[in-house]
Amino acid sequence: MKIYELQREGTGILKAAGIDNPEYDSKALLKHVFGLSETGLILEKVKEADEELSGRYLEYIRKRSEHYPLQYITHSAGFMDYDFYVAEGVLIPRQDTEILVENALKQLEKDHKDSSVRLLDICTGSGCIGLSCYLSRKTMGVTDDVTLGDISEDALRIAGENARKLSADVSIVRSDIFEAFKGQKDRFDMIVSNPPYIRTDVIPTLMPEVREHEPYIALCGEDDGLTFYRRIISEAPLIMKTGGWLFVEIGYDQYEDTRKLFVDNGFDNISLFKDYAGLDRVVCGQLTKAL
Repeated sequence: MKIYELQREGTGILKAAGIDNPEYDSKALLKHVFGLSETGLILEKVKEADEELSGRYLEYIRKRSEHYPLQYITHSAGFMDYDFYVAEGVLIPRQDTEILVENALKQLEKDHKDSSVRLLDICTGSGCIGLSCYLSRKTMGVTDDVTLGDISEDALRIAGENARKLSADVSIVRSDIFEAFKGQKDRFDMIVSNPPYIRTDVIPTLMPEVREHEPYIALCGEDDGLTFYRRIISEAPLIMKTGGWLFVEIGYDQYEDTRKLFVDNGFDNISLFKDYAGLDRVVCGQLTKAL
């Protein structure tokens, strides 16, 4: 069987299984298994497919047809022009989360263009937010003191692997929200977070790729979806500097609730940023007085 015929077979299997974008996924898996670039696939597609690699490809196609996430199969997810290692135990980075990074970087550019800051990425998961901030600032000639924090050992392991892969000199700390940082002399200039925020009753309605395979602990914000915002926003003043910024990703219907939490906990200059679909996605605020 030729390579293009193998890809066509894979596409057909995924399409029959109701997978979104079957052509894209079948091609991505083919390139992954055969080690081909986009150009390489064009050049090699009429060649006979290696039997062993063909078997592996069809096994991956079978997994994907059962709604197992593509990124967990390839162990790769693109985010902010970087390639992150992902596996079960961490959320797969989403393009919408880039809105958080882009606006956090704009604020850092405005306030600390030529000076380093202390930045904490809490509920870090794969580390994509904090590492992207570190790497982007590094290209601008600024080396920030970045910490990646999470309660999950799986997340810390994967975040550490990404830090090594991307040659990012960051700290990795196990912490239940801010418990590991309370009482420290050095405070943070900025905290960024994509915490669990999906309501318990919404979890069963999510796509099977998400509800059956991505970590529940990283998805569920409990009954009203606000549990982690309450902790993060109320406790952040204990470890932040006066004038520091807190950026959080939110669900499309959570702006008013999170805005009130920011106001009630001493934050000013509160801003909302929408995602590429025009939905509310990121809220930030500036701390008026540290506790």
